Amino acid sequence: MVVNLTKNNEMVFGRPAIISNLPPISASSYQIQRFMGKLLGIHTDSNLSWHTHVEAIVSKATQRLYFLKQLKRVWVPRAHLLHFYISVIHPALEYAVLVWCQLLTKTQTDSIESVQKRALHIIYLFSSHIVTL
Repeated sequence: MVVNLTKNNEMVFGRPAIISNLPPISASSYQIQRFMGKLLGIHTDSNLSWHTHVEAIVSKATQRLYFLKQLKRVWVPRAHLLHFYISVIHPALEYAVLVWCQLLTKTQTDSIESVQKRALHIIYLFSSHIVTL
């Protein structure tokens, strides 16, 4: 089997002090690059703090809240708004939750919950039109 070294990356998890002391992997005078990034939709970093992942999912869900507001402004029924939240926004927040939810800090949990609260506020309380009698 011939391995294409340019398509391989090394992913290392652990304490930053230990990782920085590890020698890089090289083969055939080519040094394999260390990888920290998105893998199967989960943003990883070397110390598994989940800070990058939480920021990414909160950002994605916040962008989708804009569309929820637009739907509310054109008087889409509440049931349809809730369906939009369940099918579009909630999956962005909960993707692969079993992998990362146990290791979140209180601040990270609060930032995810704030997006959920904003969505429910838009669906049930927010009104972009003032009705006068």
